[in-house]
Amino acid sequence: MTIAATARMAAAPRASAIPAAFAVVLFGFAALHVAMVAYDLGNPERFLNADRATSRLQVIERFVAAWESGADLRAFLAGHGIPGDWLPQALLYLAGGSLAVILVQVLLALASIAWVREIGLRLGLPEARASAAAILYGVLPHSLVLPHQLSSEAIFVPLVVLSFALVLRGAAASRHAAAGLAMGLAVLVRPITLAWPAIHALLAWRTRPSTRLAYLAMGLAPLVLWMGFIWSQTGLLSMGPSKHDLGWNLHQRVQRMGAHLPPGQRFADRERLTVAEYLRFAASHPGPAAAHAARDMMALGVKSGVERLVFDYLDLFPESRSLQDPQSGWRKTLEQKGVVGGLVHIAGDHPGLFVASTGGALLFLVFMALALVGAWVFVRSGRWMLVAFVLYVFATATAVDAAQSRHRAPAEFALCLLAVAGFWALQRRRDGR
Repeated sequence: MTIAATARMAAAPRASAIPAAFAVVLFGFAALHVAMVAYDLGNPERFLNADRATSRLQVIERFVAAWESGADLRAFLAGHGIPGDWLPQALLYLAGGSLAVILVQVLLALASIAWVREIGLRLGLPEARASAAAILYGVLPHSLVLPHQLSSEAIFVPLVVLSFALVLRGAAASRHAAAGLAMGLAVLVRPITLAWPAIHALLAWRTRPSTRLAYLAMGLAPLVLWMGFIWSQTGLLSMGPSKHDLGWNLHQRVQRMGAHLPPGQRFADRERLTVAEYLRFAASHPGPAAAHAARDMMALGVKSGVERLVFDYLDLFPESRSLQDPQSGWRKTLEQKGVVGGLVHIAGDHPGLFVASTGGALLFLVFMALALVGAWVFVRSGRWMLVAFVLYVFATATAVDAAQSRHRAPAEFALCLLAVAGFWALQRRRDGR
């Protein structure tokens, strides 16, 4: 059964209408985020406690200055990488400063919670289970905090969730075209979903060719148009210049993997690597490559992200700020001392944060175990698109220099649905016995 076939089975009115009980849930989340906005106004520095937020704000401020001075914005756009990484937030910042950015991002977060419930219903979950998945998604640390920071995920993740919701609303080509467009716009925020439209078209092979083509065409259209614009401005067919593109990430990844190797074997004299060069290095040094991939999987599968709430947002452990330093922080400690030795070292130097992180990790392990059960249930029933997307997100996260829990954020809506399905399956199995 394909995802489109499942969509035809789901009752559209039941999925689209929001019952009173879930409206109360949405109101509760809205009240929580309003309280967080009040906290944001009193602690404006929290807005920048996100990955590359300071450099993103600098680009936004230069864009605002160029806009107000009447400068040629085409040259500015062509010289600052993919537009979704900063332009949507720049336009909001131009309209109303950081408060406008936060308010729109919060609205997108609330909409995402409603879309998760809709996805669950259209995939066959009962109302209570679909609502539970939506609630679970809403209370995850990334869902709570990212909308209140200058983070690309605050724009990227809602577009991904919307794309899945649109796909499930029916088999019409127009709906799949809209879903593809949402995913295509997400690509212009974070290019990690670049290959997903093609993968989706392949996995949905039982749907009509026109439907798959509509999704694929609209999924690639924003990127094609953007690359055409870059070519018209620079003569180069690319996504635009970036200091954190794939080549830079692969080079940094090799530097971490081969930290104990002689400099000549680590491409120390380079700034970027091609994919072929990276693969050759990994094949030549399978031990360091496997160890680094294992640490990535630990960050994606165990690290809950609670640090973003208690550390980045609430600033409960200011003395532990050094753990975020990419050159000497927690990840570098694990690489140098090993997982066990690194954790012992962090526990001794940062006990408060270690306790919070350990508690979050234990809860998240239970969450991931339930998601694995749910994935098995979904695959056995032919509903494998969500599972494939989770695997895709985890795989593409290994293209960055060092995976972090935030790289899992676009897949967390799917993990919540799988976890609830897994809990439900275990409960039925227990009741059957």
